[in-house]
Amino acid sequence: MNRRQNRKQEPDSSMERAQRNLRWFHHISLGVWILALLTMILGPYVRAENAGLSCPDWPLCFGHVVPPYEYRVYLEFIHRVFAGMLLGPLFIVWLLFSWLDRNLRSKFAAWTFLAALVLAMQIFLGRQTVTMFLNPYIVKSHLLNALLLLGIMLLVWRRSGIWLKTGSLEKKPVTAAVLLQRILVVALLVQIYLGGRVSANEAGLACTTFPACYAVKDAESGKTDQVFFPPMTGHTEMHITHRLGGYALFLYVAFLAYIGRDSFRFRRNATFLGLLTLQILLGALNVIYHLPVPVTVLHSAMAMALFIIAVITTIDTRTGYGDYRKPA
Repeated sequence: MNRRQNRKQEPDSSMERAQRNLRWFHHISLGVWILALLTMILGPYVRAENAGLSCPDWPLCFGHVVPPYEYRVYLEFIHRVFAGMLLGPLFIVWLLFSWLDRNLRSKFAAWTFLAALVLAMQIFLGRQTVTMFLNPYIVKSHLLNALLLLGIMLLVWRRSGIWLKTGSLEKKPVTAAVLLQRILVVALLVQIYLGGRVSANEAGLACTTFPACYAVKDAESGKTDQVFFPPMTGHTEMHITHRLGGYALFLYVAFLAYIGRDSFRFRRNATFLGLLTLQILLGALNVIYHLPVPVTVLHSAMAMALFIIAVITTIDTRTGYGDYRKPA
C-alpha cells in the first residue's frame, strides 16, 4: 500500500518542483533585466556628464579596483559596478538555472546561451569604448548590443511568466499582426540607433530650434525665416534624420493602434503612442534648453521604456497571451 502511495506522490512532487523552479527562474529573469535596464540608463547619464573617459583604463580605474573619489570618476565607476558586480553574478545564476533544470533547459537554454554570447560582446565593446576613446562607431555598437541583450532577457522573462500562468508555452502561427509588431521593434531599434548616432557624434545641437531646425534673419528686411529642411550634410543630416524617424514612427504606431482597435494591442500601442509623444517633447526640450542633463537622461530612459513595451507586445501577440483570460 505504501509503495502505491509513494508512486502517486512522486509525480506530484516532481511537478511541484518543476513549478517551483519555474517560479524562481521567472523571478530571477525579472531581476536580470531590471539590473540590465538600470545599467543602460546609467550609460546615458555618464555620457551626458561627459564622464565616459573619467576612468582612462579598463577594467581598473586609474589602476585601482576602487578609485579615489571624484564626481565624474565615480559616475563611470558606478556604471561598471552595476554591470560587473551586480548584473554579472545574477546573470551567471540565471544562466545556470536555465541549464540545470531539464524543463527550463528545453525552453530557454538556447536563449540564455545567446544572451551569454551577447553579454560577452557587450563586455568587449565596453572595453573598446574606453580604449578607443569613445569612437562613435563603437559607442553606437555598444548601445545596439545592449538593446539586443535586454530584448533577449525580456523574452525569457515574459515567456517564463506566460508558462507559469497558463501552464503551457505553445507556438502560435506567425500572423500579419505579429509581423507588424516585429516591424515596430526593428523600426524602434533603428530610431534608437539614429539617436545614438546623434549623441556619439555630438550633433544634438546641430539644430537650435524646434520644430524648425534653425532661423535665418534677413539683414535688409530684418525678417526671420524658419528653416525646416536644411541641407542634409554633416551633423545637420544626423539630427534631421533622427527627427524624421521619430515622426515616421509616430505615424506607424498610430496605424497599428487603429488596425488593432478590437484587440489588446490597441491599449498597448495607444500607450506607446502617448509615451512617444512625450519622447518627442523631451527631444524638443533638449534642443531648446541646450541638452540639460536630466532631460537628456530621461530622453534615453524613455526610449528604453518604449523598447520594452514594443518587445512585450510582440511576444504577447506571438503567443496569444495578450488575449488570454484565466479560466474561472
